[in-house]
Amino acid sequence: MGWYALLVIPLILIIILYRTFRFTPKDFPEMKKLHPIDEKHAIESLSKMLQFKTVSSLDKHHEDANEFIRFRTFIKERYPHILSQATYEEVERGMLFKIPGESSEDPIVLMSHYDVVPAQEGWKEHPFSGRINDQSVYGRGALDTKSSLNAVMESVEYLLSNGKKFKHDLYLAFSGDEEIFGPSAPAIVETLKTRGIIPFLVLDEGGAIVKNMFPGVKEKSAVVGIAEKGFMNVTLTARSRGGHASTPPKESAITELAKAIRKLNNHPSFRLKMTPAVRALFQTIAPHSKSFFIKMLFANLWLFMPLVKLIAKLSGGEFLSMFKTTQAFTLATGSDAINVLPSEAVIGINYRLRPKDTGEMVMARIRRIIKNPNIDVTMTALSEATPTSELGDAFNMLKKAINQTWPEVIVAPYLMVATTDSRHYHQISEHVYKFSPMDVSKDDLKKIHGFDEDISIDNIIHGVQFYINLLESL
Repeated sequence: MGWYALLVIPLILIIILYRTFRFTPKDFPEMKKLHPIDEKHAIESLSKMLQFKTVSSLDKHHEDANEFIRFRTFIKERYPHILSQATYEEVERGMLFKIPGESSEDPIVLMSHYDVVPAQEGWKEHPFSGRINDQSVYGRGALDTKSSLNAVMESVEYLLSNGKKFKHDLYLAFSGDEEIFGPSAPAIVETLKTRGIIPFLVLDEGGAIVKNMFPGVKEKSAVVGIAEKGFMNVTLTARSRGGHASTPPKESAITELAKAIRKLNNHPSFRLKMTPAVRALFQTIAPHSKSFFIKMLFANLWLFMPLVKLIAKLSGGEFLSMFKTTQAFTLATGSDAINVLPSEAVIGINYRLRPKDTGEMVMARIRRIIKNPNIDVTMTALSEATPTSELGDAFNMLKKAINQTWPEVIVAPYLMVATTDSRHYHQISEHVYKFSPMDVSKDDLKKIHGFDEDISIDNIIHGVQFYINLLESL
């Protein structure tokens, strides 16, 4: 046994070092490719888009339908070359343009949404001013995501105005209710499905260009979502007789729920698992790390996966969430008065489902852990995790367009922990990608659904350049 160990241990070390030294980037540099676009037009177009108060709400009393109508009218009037060559229709509150190409095979779908979340009190300037200065354009929706819609329209208008004829049909699909998980995107997908449309590439909002994406990697990374986690909302409801707080029973609706929460919170966590999207991220970006230890770990996941999972647990945050289904207690309701026992108490839980974990599996897990017939467990919303898109020709074309616009960034696939309208398109295409063409900081990301949302002039211009590069390669 001793002699066997003396032989095996050196062999393992040789394998580890061999794989580590071969774990090098396989990217080839692209030359930066810029086009003589009308930058002023692109900047002013976004400014005008931000001035429409296209706030979507589950409570229709908080929406202004005229703002949505006015926005759609503006888009059609602003881009005459698109309107003259495209067929246009409105599906629910969505906008769908079809620009015929030389072939109807392998069509392309470029997506965005034009609805926005409400702007809370506390902005330094008017949230729908569309203010332009030397650095940025300001307003709700600047980052999420009228900027993408603006870049799509400006790029297509530019190409058409210069006599471009697309090889394949091009669809521009803009939802008007993404922020409330509305019907526009599903209805557009159903429309395309009934017409037999199978897109070669679908591109929606998602990842962006970020820094400090991975330990030891100094370069910025353009992360492109190739799959999305699912989401599920669950309510736990307990009922009791209620009454006055002066004569409380030992157990009440509140205490029943408290025990259930404790059991769920203290139960061993959901299993950590390396999904294809996460593995693709590590295989792409880890070779760029300047840390030999990090490269050694990720070049030898066959041996060090337990250690990587431990690092994920200790790190927490988005790194951990890429490995597992997450559970967040988000809502609690009970009595309206502090001296009254509630006859009903409710706890809300939000789950973000790792691929391969289904809503049915999680519901069974909840009931198994709680083991309380007095608590009703109800699923109130469910969108399963998406399939994982292929990393083939379509992804490579997207990667090329990114590096023609930003040659210095690493393009890496990844698993999105948030949700987008593009999750509906996975049923008609195996090439659905999620990338917002902008270089953003952590402070920028905080502005999404937050205060003082704006986008840099540089991002506006480069966003248009990116879509032109993508459409030319397609």
